[in-house]
Amino acid sequence: MPASRRRILLRRALAVLGAAAATAALAMLLTGGEDRTKISAPAAATGVPPRVSKMVSRLSAEAKVDQVLALGFDGVDAASPFLDELRRRQLGAVFVAGGNWVDAAQGAALVDALRGAAEQGGAVPPLIVARQQGGQGRAFGDLPPAASEAQIGELDDPARAERWSFAGARALVDAGFDLNLAPVADVAGIDSPLALRSFGGDTERVTRLTVAAMVGCRNAGLACAPMHFPGMGAASQDTDIGPASVSQDRATLFARDLTPFRAALAAGAPALVLSHALFSALDPVTPASQSRVVATRLLRGRVGFTGVAITDDLDTGAVKALSGVGPAAVASLAAGADLLLVESAGQSQAAARSALLRALRGGELSRGRLDEAAGRVLELKRRLGLLSR
Repeated sequence: MPASRRRILLRRALAVLGAAAATAALAMLLTGGEDRTKISAPAAATGVPPRVSKMVSRLSAEAKVDQVLALGFDGVDAASPFLDELRRRQLGAVFVAGGNWVDAAQGAALVDALRGAAEQGGAVPPLIVARQQGGQGRAFGDLPPAASEAQIGELDDPARAERWSFAGARALVDAGFDLNLAPVADVAGIDSPLALRSFGGDTERVTRLTVAAMVGCRNAGLACAPMHFPGMGAASQDTDIGPASVSQDRATLFARDLTPFRAALAAGAPALVLSHALFSALDPVTPASQSRVVATRLLRGRVGFTGVAITDDLDTGAVKALSGVGPAAVASLAAGADLLLVESAGQSQAAARSALLRALRGGELSRGRLDEAAGRVLELKRRLGLLSR
């Protein structure tokens, strides 16, 4: 049996074993009321076992930086110059976008080519990542799910949401993907910039359906990362366009927006996506993805998450308007992010990598923080059966 097929079967088996926790998690969070505890210091646990920490210790500084990068690329087949880069570097993740996809047959062949090139490059393969949401949020138009989150939200049927999620996740697994940046767990009413991508504006409904979507992912054997933590349904605009702010007070933010994320994490989400919005109740001057208050004190200390925190695309309007990709990459990693997504090939990706290496040499970025982030990425790969040792 091919190694890739064994990985798929392993993931599906592990997913079925873990999915039962989701119902209990949902009940706990929906009945627990508002969490009034203060944001505390980060938890000591990193979620990285000793064997993975040992693996990190054997990597060079350059290799560790590569492990915290998730890069997009140009091309639709094995002729893409990016495959040569995969043979030279062991990246944390490869992001496959709609522009890389022609149809399911071509897409699966492309993913196979990416894996083959990475295997030539070393023993630490990249995560193959998509952002395949529903409806108009699909990157790959010939793969499910055809219905949008908004349409699923209107039905308010967890069983339907689970089937919807399972169909999309299974299609991605069959195409060779490891991780999907979905579902959107933001509580977004009709006036929100995320209205068409969200399950709706009611917290309990969004929480129910987010948990159901996570169960669908897990049963299909796909790792899914809910987005955009800590919840940007009330954002002033889409961060793809430019800087956005969330002006809700802390009590509203925690009770309304944080709840679906806590439910998704309690249900076993191994990763999540950090928002680029500014949250006035937490850190009014720093995007959440670059804020230690959000990415470490809230996510690690208060919520207790030990998985992989992924930035939304750093080569986007909200980031470039405030700082640029290089400084944002350094700030995000220093704040507590583990995997830095840069979708556009070329200058932005080079700027992010160069900035991280300079910051490491200059002491702006600690080696301990880099080791922690690389370790979390490697641990996710280990859990998905991607590591050969």
